[in-house]
Amino acid sequence: MTEAQTVRCRKRFDQFLVDLLEPVGRSERRHWGAVYVRSLLLNGERKSIEPLAQRLPEGNVQAMQQFIWQSPWDWNPVWERLAKRMTSELSPDPAWVVDGTGLPKHGTHWVGVERQYSGTLGKTGNCQVAVSVHHVGEQENTPLGWRLYLPESWAKDAERHKEAGIPEELVFRKKWELAPDIIDQVRAWGLPGHVVLADAGYGDGTEFREELEKRGLAYAVGVTPQAGVWLKPPKINEPTPNTGDDRPRPCATAVNAPCWRKRLPGKPRAGKRFAGGKAARVGWNPVSGRRESSQPIAIGTAGRRASPFGCWSSGRSRSRPPPSTAYAIFRLTTRCGGWCG
Repeated sequence: MTEAQTVRCRKRFDQFLVDLLEPVGRSERRHWGAVYVRSLLLNGERKSIEPLAQRLPEGNVQAMQQFIWQSPWDWNPVWERLAKRMTSELSPDPAWVVDGTGLPKHGTHWVGVERQYSGTLGKTGNCQVAVSVHHVGEQENTPLGWRLYLPESWAKDAERHKEAGIPEELVFRKKWELAPDIIDQVRAWGLPGHVVLADAGYGDGTEFREELEKRGLAYAVGVTPQAGVWLKPPKINEPTPNTGDDRPRPCATAVNAPCWRKRLPGKPRAGKRFAGGKAARVGWNPVSGRRESSQPIAIGTAGRRASPFGCWSSGRSRSRPPPSTAYAIFRLTTRCGGWCG
């Protein structure tokens, strides 16, 4: 860059900081806020106050420490101004990317530091983890908000809370629980919602996807190969009300009915011993909508099949191992609407 271009760039940057830091209030706060931001942009790995102050002639450790740690200014209006300014400059048709960022640390006194997995390191290491939502365009991106993840060991340690100045009301929350809060905050600023992208660390959680659906946001998230999914929303049939005659109710006939399809004819009694033929375990595959048989697991009456324990509900098996003795205990299950062994 030529000297003239450098001067023009500096003037634009100074005006940007004036607009950005207006909400912090007093003029000395705005001054030291600008010094702090400029020092962050200079070369150097360490981002603590002392090395930052040494990078600028006007740097002052005490004044910058007071601005960062003690000055009572609200960061929310600053983040809002930054988000609105930057998103207006980026290319159209962006997406919101939810992700966690590992911040490697060498000490043990940084808030939230612990041996945990870091995508930055690509392994488990001593680090902090911050959950963020980024506004991502075709060639650019800007962070819209961050939340520091507080591990459970920190959240339950009252002494650590006091030493680090962590608010008492702050409790342990999973990483996926932090992302919807950031999204709510961004939308409260008036920014329109976009498609949400996330890896399997978030996409595997049913609760996270449900939170996005509650907010009317489209999403494309990763899932691990072990995750069970429904190709179509399942139709869950309500169980038939009990008529009081203590007779077993038939299973529903819908293709994706949430029950075990095989049951013992008649009404067996609890604890009754059976002898003879083996009963095949017949499960219901929530993806293909077909019955699948596995190895026999219980003993039934000769020439008959007894249904196994448990039911399918929302893609999860409620099954449990049958008794090891040569008899099966049957019970009436309202979830299946039939007798299940």
